[in-house]
Amino acid sequence: MTHETITTLSPAEVLTEAREFFTGRHPICPASIESESDSHITFNTFRSRITVAAFPDPRGEAPTRVRASTLREDAVAARFVSAIGSVGRARAAAGSGAGE
Repeated sequence: MTHETITTLSPAEVLTEAREFFTGRHPICPASIESESDSHITFNTFRSRITVAAFPDPRGEAPTRVRASTLREDAVAARFVSAIGSVGRARAAAGSGAGE
């Protein structure tokens, strides 16, 4: 299954958030890193392997397009994509002076 979103975060910020989401102090779904590059991280979880890719949006809808892919249906991939969209919106709102 592949889940996709766009975000205002940079690809590097997305991968940092993914690392925290899966391997941080309080991970949503504990995982280990199998491989990584400047544009992806592959995590091994108890249920499956999840690859998170972040790259400049070729459609120009946003600065970054994010894909979380897994061979097995795993709700955590969809949860990560939803969370990364929320983080991007929150940072954009904070940066625009919303609420001042």
